[in-house]
Amino acid sequence: MASLTVLLRHSGKWNDEGNYIDFSIEGILIKEYASFNDLIDEAVQMYDSDTDYTLAIELANSGEAIGVFELHMDLIISKTNKKEVMTGQVYKDKATLKEVMNNYAIAQRFQFRVDRSNAVSYALICISEDCDWRFKASSINKSELFKVREFNDNHTCPLKDKVYEQRQASSSLISGIIRTKLTNHKRKYTPRDIIDDVKSDLGVDVSYMLAWRAKEKAMNFLRGEPADSYKKLPGYLYTMDKTYPGSHIRMEKSSKNEFMYVYISLYAFIRGFDHCRSIVVVDGSHLKSYYTGTFVSASTLDGAGHILPLAYGVIDSENDAAWTWFFEQFKIAYGVRENMCIVSDRNESIIKFVSRVYPDLPHCACIWHLWNNVYKKFKKSHAKLSEIYFSMEKAYTQTEFDSLMEKVEKVDIRVKEYLELAGYEKWARLYAPVNRGWTMTSNIAESINAALVSARELPIYDFLEEVRKMFGRWNCSNRKEATQTYKTLGRKYQEMLEVNETMCTRITVVPSTEYLHTVNDGGRNYTVCLLERKCVCGRFQIDELPCPHAWAVLKSKFLMPEEYCSSYYKPSTIVMTHDVPVYSLPDKNDWNIPEHVAEEVVLPPKWKRPPGRPKKKRDKNLSELLLSKNQHSCSICGQGGHNKRTCRNAPRNK
Repeated sequence: MASLTVLLRHSGKWNDEGNYIDFSIEGILIKEYASFNDLIDEAVQMYDSDTDYTLAIELANSGEAIGVFELHMDLIISKTNKKEVMTGQVYKDKATLKEVMNNYAIAQRFQFRVDRSNAVSYALICISEDCDWRFKASSINKSELFKVREFNDNHTCPLKDKVYEQRQASSSLISGIIRTKLTNHKRKYTPRDIIDDVKSDLGVDVSYMLAWRAKEKAMNFLRGEPADSYKKLPGYLYTMDKTYPGSHIRMEKSSKNEFMYVYISLYAFIRGFDHCRSIVVVDGSHLKSYYTGTFVSASTLDGAGHILPLAYGVIDSENDAAWTWFFEQFKIAYGVRENMCIVSDRNESIIKFVSRVYPDLPHCACIWHLWNNVYKKFKKSHAKLSEIYFSMEKAYTQTEFDSLMEKVEKVDIRVKEYLELAGYEKWARLYAPVNRGWTMTSNIAESINAALVSARELPIYDFLEEVRKMFGRWNCSNRKEATQTYKTLGRKYQEMLEVNETMCTRITVVPSTEYLHTVNDGGRNYTVCLLERKCVCGRFQIDELPCPHAWAVLKSKFLMPEEYCSSYYKPSTIVMTHDVPVYSLPDKNDWNIPEHVAEEVVLPPKWKRPPGRPKKKRDKNLSELLLSKNQHSCSICGQGGHNKRTCRNAPRNK
């Protein structure tokens, strides 16, 4: 009969993160079809001692772990002298004692009931009447420590050796079994999955609420109580400030020491922003942990089209005071930069207080949020207006913009009046006071929010650490990609440059001066000035890439295109953007926190998550629900059915 290798980890300890460390490993062999009780017996024979152990059991097959069980040795009672082992045992609290006895009852295949349970005593008797089985424990000097005072393990009823049909498992027992499956917060492990696993492993039917409570207990064991997470913030922020010198990290509390806001700008991102276009996208998303709050972020794009996070933090809600504080901290960290603008949704607090903190800074709107407002107000021919609107906001020339606006006026003149009132400079690239490039929406902030969907359910300390680690991974990945790029530009803009090159093959070039050329494309003439890097089509100066007309001129003069591309797009600039790494924080046991920081009091906010099942997805508006799926249009010609990579049509500005 085949055997299984079992690895026993013992003599270790649990750290604050719920990990078992400083352990020893020994192995035993058991039969392939051995029961769980057989495994327990082998472990007891190997470690039969008066000392309490915490034992992790791994079933291994060819050296690879196929399962992990956590087993407290104080649950395992020597069959030869159980009374002597149990009497006098000390447990750290009543909850641990209850879990021990629940596990013991299941292992011994009988049921007990609680005879007395309060803050200082815990007494159990067998479920069968007139049975001599007794268990009594009480508190030591009214502390959390419980000591077993009496344990009579002699049954005078037939239940000990009888398999009863209605076996039960407590939420504490189940939480110990499922704990290892919840260490990764991204894993979807629902109460329904717990019910199925308990039925399969223990043969016990449990209710949905019992499974839900077991999951809550397991998560609290792994992550601690939600309120305790706020106590860790002073030490965590102090360690970050020392690990990343030059960063801007601040926390704000109320007069009652209740948490209000936290702001984090790492030095790596402050340095990286020097090599990016100064377009800042801000947005917020709700946290879904025990206490309410809003995660806010500010980000931009690097020269390869990747997200560069600039700042992030947590505020109580998207109100005037919170956004004012956030932008004040952002201004301290980044100051005011040339050609800088803020892009956001139409949140009134953002609009109001950006103008107060940055009085001379333009504030642009996300074109998608503006379109949703248009749709809500004017529900007429929305499909036709949508195509015209999104073509209009990306128009390169005045002629093209005016032509599209005339179409809008024919469909519904009220839409034209609304867009005029909103301000062309807020949403149209042609009228923008600064070069917005391709950052016309707040999608990069929405991408950050989407990447943190599961993390937003964590307590604030664990959530902030997940954000830091994610941004660190992005920084490392983007730097690696940039150092391994041997083309002219970063990936996104290199593709755009190659598309423009394919479109210049049938263009005729007529030189006027050394830098001024007339280009004939499909019967229409365009003027290209290499000295000023401009073209009548508008794409050369706005995209800061050679358009098809400029490409034709460069080919006729045997010039290299990279000399006429923005330095933002070049790999050398992208490497400098991500040059400063985001190092890992030292182990928590090695944190050297001053006494005044460790003693700082941070209480949780007074607002808690409302009762009921929390929403996993936001409510979509009617325009999103009615939007046809998989309807994409080409960014070059504006027609559907293909994208820019396979486009063979003329640019839409013709």
